[in-house]
Amino acid sequence: MLLETFTRRKPNDFGGDRSLKQWVSHSLPETVMDVLDANLITPMNNRLQNELDVVASIMKVALDCCAESPEGRTNMKDVVRMLQKIIIQLLAC
Repeated sequence: MLLETFTRRKPNDFGGDRSLKQWVSHSLPETVMDVLDANLITPMNNRLQNELDVVASIMKVALDCCAESPEGRTNMKDVVRMLQKIIIQLLAC
């Protein structure tokens, strides 16, 4: 759900063997702007790089929750802790 929200794409927007998860995964963290919904961040913002780093961190958490096997997925308590750290990082910007 987070990937869909931040990219404004649906999982079935991709054909063949490519998925939303793969598309985002291959873009992080260097080219997060390529997958991010352009309406979420404006380039005129002087904190752009910090915000992109935060978004990349959130997308990384989302990808961790999308592991193929349930055992490979991050548990929700850890997800909450990771997101809390990201919020602190954002507030420090």
